Amino acid sequence: MEPSSVTTSERARKSHSLALRHISEVGQNTIATEIGVSPPTVSRFVSEDLERACHILAIAGLKVIPVDRLVIKKHMFEAIATIAYGALDDPGMLRKLVWED
Repeated sequence: MEPSSVTTSERARKSHSLALRHISEVGQNTIATEIGVSPPTVSRFVSEDLERACHILAIAGLKVIPVDRLVIKKHMFEAIATIAYGALDDPGMLRKLVWED
């Protein structure tokens, strides 16, 4: 598999967008209660620091994903894909279905 063409800035943007959606779904009050801080503290973090935190994670080679997603190492994906390609007419389709950066 070729190295990802996604830049760290793009990965950070995607992580930030995903984090904002999930924070909105869970609610800042719930998050504040869970971590023992005030809702304004969570709000400040989200508005002032979350985007920068996502960029730091992207530069460190990490990405944010939902807990219900399965993550595997690229070499494991390659092994699975090699086996599965024989069962698919379009090898590119497997990558579209399984691998998202």
